[in-house]
Amino acid sequence: GHVKRELVLAEELLSHGIQVDFEIPPETVGHQLVENWRAERDVSINDFIRPHDAVIIDIEHGPNAQLLQQARDKFNCVIVIGGVGFPITDQRAIDELVDLQIYQSIAINDGPISATKHLIGCEYLIVNKEYQSLRDVYGRVIIGHDVLVVMGGGDPHGLTGVVCEAAKICCNGNGAGVRAVIGPAFDRPTANRVLLPEGVKCFFAPPTLARAFANSRCAVSALGMTTYEAACVGVPTASIGWSEDHVETAKKLEEVGVTANLGLWSNPDWVKMKEFVDRMNDKREWQKMSEAGRGLVDGLGVNRVADRIQEVL
Repeated sequence: GHVKRELVLAEELLSHGIQVDFEIPPETVGHQLVENWRAERDVSINDFIRPHDAVIIDIEHGPNAQLLQQARDKFNCVIVIGGVGFPITDQRAIDELVDLQIYQSIAINDGPISATKHLIGCEYLIVNKEYQSLRDVYGRVIIGHDVLVVMGGGDPHGLTGVVCEAAKICCNGNGAGVRAVIGPAFDRPTANRVLLPEGVKCFFAPPTLARAFANSRCAVSALGMTTYEAACVGVPTASIGWSEDHVETAKKLEEVGVTANLGLWSNPDWVKMKEFVDRMNDKREWQKMSEAGRGLVDGLGVNRVADRIQEVL
C-alpha cells in the first residue's frame, strides 16, 4: 500500500516536471513494483547520482527522530506521508523536523500536530487514477454482483480462505458469487497454499483492484488503502482491522456510512458481516453506502498533494 500510493504520487510529480527517484529495500515486493514501474521512466532506485532538494518518507508508523534528523541534515525539504490506520510513533519529532506532513485518513492518532504545515483528511488520499475513471461508470454502466474479499497485500493472519468461506455462506441463495484477491506480497508457493472454497474465483497480484471492483457489489477487506480505494469507486465495504487503531478508524468510517466495522482480525463479527451482505441486496441501502464512499474520497487527492509539494519545494 505504501509503495503503490507513492508510485501514483511519483507519476503526478513527474507530470509537474519534478524529478523523482526511489530509495527502497532491495529484494522486496515494493522494490519489484518500483522496478517494473520505472522501466520506461528516467527514475533510479537506491542510486542517487542526481542531487535532490527534498525527501518524501512514507513508512509504517512514520519515521523516528533519528531518521528525521538524518533527512534534515541531508535535504532542504523533508515531507512525511502517513495515515490510513497505523498510529504515528513519534509525532513530536515530525512536528519539529519536517516541512510538510500529509495524513490521508479520516482519523489520526492523538498527539500534537503542527498547525501550519499539514494536510489532514480524506481529500488528500493518494489513489490510482483508474479508480477515479471507474467511479464514472460503476453502479450505472457497470454493475457488479459478487462479494470481493481482499485481505491486504500479504494477509499476515491467513484470513483469506476463512473470510471467503464466510462470504460464501452469506451469499447462499442470493445468486451472488465470491471473488478473492491474492495480493502482491504473497509469493506463489504461499498463494498456492491458500485454501479457497470451491467456486471462488481468484485475482492474483493485480496491478490495481479496478477490475475486481468492477465485478463486485460489495467487498470485505482488511482496513487500509483498499477501504478508501473502494470508497472512491463507490463499492461498499465491511472492514476487518489488523490492529486496534485500524478498528478505531473503521468505527469512524462506519459513523459516516462508508464501511461496516467487523472488529479485530482475531474475532471478526461474522453476524454483522452477514447483515452487511444482506443489506447490500437492498438497492436503497447499497446506494446510500456507495454514495457515502464516493462523497468521502473523490480520487483527486494526488493532485492536491502534488500541488502542495510543489509549493514547498
